[in-house]
Amino acid sequence: MLSVLPVFIVTALMFAMLPGPDFALIVRTALIHGKRHALFSSLGIATGFSVHTTLGVLGLSAIIAHSPLLFNLITWAGAAYLAWLGIQALRARPGKPDKNASSEEQGRMGTEKPSFSPAKAFRQGFLTNILNPKVILYFLTFFPQFVVHDAEMSVTAQLFVLGVSCCLVTGGWFIFLSLMLSRVRRYFESETFRRWLERITGVIFLGFSVKLLASSS
Repeated sequence: MLSVLPVFIVTALMFAMLPGPDFALIVRTALIHGKRHALFSSLGIATGFSVHTTLGVLGLSAIIAHSPLLFNLITWAGAAYLAWLGIQALRARPGKPDKNASSEEQGRMGTEKPSFSPAKAFRQGFLTNILNPKVILYFLTFFPQFVVHDAEMSVTAQLFVLGVSCCLVTGGWFIFLSLMLSRVRRYFESETFRRWLERITGVIFLGFSVKLLASSS
C-alpha cells in the first residue's frame, strides 16, 4: 500500500490541477474577492471532496453511479448550480476601488460585495464540488487502480487512506492556487478587468453546465 502512495499522490495532484469548475471558481474568487474568500472556497471544495470520499468508502458512490435516477438528479442539480453561478457572474457589477483608501481596503471596498461573506464563499466551493458527478466517477475509476488486494490492510482501509490523501492534495492545491492568485491580484484592480473576468468566468460556468447536461443525455 505504502509503495503505491507516492505515485497516487502525484497523479491525484495532476488531476486536481486540471481546469474544471473548482478551478474556475477559485480563480474568480481569488481575483475578485481576495485571499480570505478564496481560502474559504478552497476549504469548501476540500469538504465536498471529503464527503465524496466517505460515500466512496461506504460503497454509496457505486450505488449512485449505477442508479440512473440518482446520478441524473445529481447531474441536473450540478448543471443548474453551475448555470446559476454563470448567470450571477454575468450580472455582476464590480465596484470601483476608492483611491483614497489603502490597497487592502480598496480590495475589500472595490471588489467585494457586502453580501459575499466567507460563509458564502465556503458554500460555493462545497456545492460546486459535491454536485459534480464526475467526482463520483473519479473515485470509482481512479482509486481502485491503487488498491493492493493482497496487502495486510483491508480494501476499505486502503480506500480511506487514499481518500484522505486525495482530500489533502486537492485542498492543498487550491489553497496554494488561492495564495498565488491573491499575490498578483493587486495588478488587476481595474474595474474593466474585473468586469471582463466576471463575464469570462460566467461563460465558463455556463459551458460547464451545458457539458454536464450533455453528458447525462
